[in-house]
Amino acid sequence: MSTIDFNFEVKVKSAHEALSQAINLFRIYLDEKTPATGAEYYRAKSLLKEGRLFFEEVMKEAKKLLGPLPPYATPEYSEWREETAKGLKLIVEDKATYDDFKNRLLSDSFLTKLFSAEELEAYLHKYFEQQRKGKRKLENLKCRLLIARLNDLLDQAENLLPEAQKKLQSSIF
Repeated sequence: MSTIDFNFEVKVKSAHEALSQAINLFRIYLDEKTPATGAEYYRAKSLLKEGRLFFEEVMKEAKKLLGPLPPYATPEYSEWREETAKGLKLIVEDKATYDDFKNRLLSDSFLTKLFSAEELEAYLHKYFEQQRKGKRKLENLKCRLLIARLNDLLDQAENLLPEAQKKLQSSIF
């Protein structure tokens, strides 16, 4: 297996775009000015489904690269996995301080496409200490922030769906 087999950043970006667009379309659809028969509902629902599928793919790849090693894993597999994660820039150097991580993440070109500086700081503040506890590794913090961001977008879109369904059903009767 080579690093080419993994399209982690592409899948993260695709999930982010689909979920963000779904949220925007649900909000447009839920606006009083938009008719209940508007096509925004169906497009948003489709984007939500697409975003959910990309999110599931992101989770699979993250678990494969950063999750616990299977008990039957060979040393070569372990080495390949670490090299692949480093090649994909999923691992952040295990620096000691919060400020080191903050500066490193704020200068990451991929993260700045998905987070504003304020959002990134808020996520970092929320997850920094949690990532240091238990069996988690602080070097996996970047991946944790990406997954948390996508999960929040997924939750937002899924929370808007029932409201949109109610509006659509009101137009049927």
